Amino acid sequence: MTSYTRKYDRTIFLLTVFLIALGTVMLYSASSMIAMEKYGNSGFFLKKHLIRLLLGVIILIVMMRFDYRKMEKLSPVIFLGSIVLLLITLMYYWTRNIDSPARWLPLGAFTLQTSDVAKMAVIIYLAAYIAQREDDIRDFKHGLLPAIIMVSICTGLVVLQPDFSTAMTIGFIAFFLLYLGRAKVFHLAALAGGFGVAAMAVVLRSPYKLERIKTFMNPSADLLDSGYQIQQSLISLGNGGLFGLGLGDSFEKNLFLPEPHTDFIFAILGEELGFIGSAFVLLLFLVFYLQTLKIARRAQDLFGMYMAAGIGTSIFIYAVLHAGVVTGIFPTTGLPMPFISYGGSQLVTTLAGVGIILNISRQTKPAGDL
Repeated sequence: MTSYTRKYDRTIFLLTVFLIALGTVMLYSASSMIAMEKYGNSGFFLKKHLIRLLLGVIILIVMMRFDYRKMEKLSPVIFLGSIVLLLITLMYYWTRNIDSPARWLPLGAFTLQTSDVAKMAVIIYLAAYIAQREDDIRDFKHGLLPAIIMVSICTGLVVLQPDFSTAMTIGFIAFFLLYLGRAKVFHLAALAGGFGVAAMAVVLRSPYKLERIKTFMNPSADLLDSGYQIQQSLISLGNGGLFGLGLGDSFEKNLFLPEPHTDFIFAILGEELGFIGSAFVLLLFLVFYLQTLKIARRAQDLFGMYMAAGIGTSIFIYAVLHAGVVTGIFPTTGLPMPFISYGGSQLVTTLAGVGIILNISRQTKPAGDL
């Protein structure tokens, strides 16, 4: 194999820097009132965010310099490690009878959302699996089924947390990578149907999830309870109009919109920057995604190709789903917007993913060698 060494992709780097900067500004604006109300300090969430951002940037730099190809051999260990983390998280909550979602594992002064680690681990594992078994992936029993079983174990544990939306997203990314790996569409469609039935059963057995679906179908049915959050989100976007109210001038962040700095930060962004500003941000995510696919296409090896495509798809689908929830296109899921929403684990893992993409971009083939 011919070895190439190039400069890191400037487009990905500059987009990441811009989105991080915008996210920091928007997070402070969206969280200042709720931070003052809860902690008496408007900068409470901002300070924690900056610490996590520093950690994320350090990991990004490490991943930029660590040869991504070494992760191919480590992929089974990385995947099994994520499974162990998910199990430890579940056991931590169950053995202590903690009556809250088993999603965060305490690690001293920090907490780790282990489903974020699992998502990245699945991408790395599948990228290696497909690259090493490219000729077998079209064989259901010996190629596709083992991969599906491993992904199902991971998503099943995430569902138990419960974190249904993240589990569904991991499943979607897995199917996308298997499709890129030339798995038979018929096999994938049949499996998707089976997973769809299982997902429906999970929703029907959960009053909370079922209520979210009902609210999505008719958000105005209970504006003071289940439909309140999405209604306030739409009001926030409506307030912004075409050009927005200006940075820091949101009305809805003043304790009207629940979770303005996490699950619904895009509503505050739309209120302050308007339709044009929010559309521009989504356009940046699209450009980011298309650039990752370009890097994937020029990767030196199949492992790099699948990994870049998987990480790029993960970031883009999170941005789209978050914006879709805020605008009422999708049911409420609780997925953050990459680079912008408050949340340490998702920020650090996203920046680690960007570091891997930049690493791959430095070792891509020149356009003429494609």
